Amino acid sequence: MSKDLPQVRFGLPGASAASIAQEWYHDESVSVQEALKLLVTRIQTSGPVKQHHLQALYQRCKTGDELDRALKLTRLNYLARGALQQHAPFSHRTSKTLVQQAMQLGVPELAARALEHSAEFGLPADSVKEATPLLIYYSKQGDLLKMLEVYEVIKRQGRHPGPDVCYVLVKGCVDWGRADLARLIIKEFEAAGVRTRQGTLAYLNRRPSMGIESALPTAAEFAGALTDDGAVVERNAARA
Repeated sequence: MSKDLPQVRFGLPGASAASIAQEWYHDESVSVQEALKLLVTRIQTSGPVKQHHLQALYQRCKTGDELDRALKLTRLNYLARGALQQHAPFSHRTSKTLVQQAMQLGVPELAARALEHSAEFGLPADSVKEATPLLIYYSKQGDLLKMLEVYEVIKRQGRHPGPDVCYVLVKGCVDWGRADLARLIIKEFEAAGVRTRQGTLAYLNRRPSMGIESALPTAAEFAGALTDDGAVVERNAARA
């Protein structure tokens, strides 16, 4: 075994790095650092690893830095697949596992980056289900600009999102005192042929804001958050 690899006690004595890497996730004592070294070695010597290795690696990460390194390994693995003419993206399960772990670790920006640059990491481009938890997170945090940026990522990747996403966006805007933005969003969904649910309209009409408008950008500043077609502009258009 290479001197660069950690001496982990699992697998058979004298096993190769490739055979050890196949079973690393069964040993809870294996650290993320050790798993990364094992998987990098296997990718470099034996080609791409199966997706369940990536999923297990994400779930073992305990910090945002570890998850960021795991995402870099994801790219390395995808490039190794490309070298073998295997260009199909990873499964939605892999993408979902990454997003869920990023949310648990409090680094939603990492998940947002991965979804925005999905082709770079081999993640599926049609990521509405994976992106929805991010929309909900930013909605609850009152970070409407980030919420709208994720929404734009979803739109750029293919078909227009459906009524579930519309409700999340409208709820976030209304809860944080931006019913005007909510109305623009509903208008855009309707223009795209997406039927707005009655519950979404009812929430817009009856839900009071949280009464913290003074802590948010002014209506004039937020008016620039959406263009006529709903596109998000530079974040620095809003007041810090």
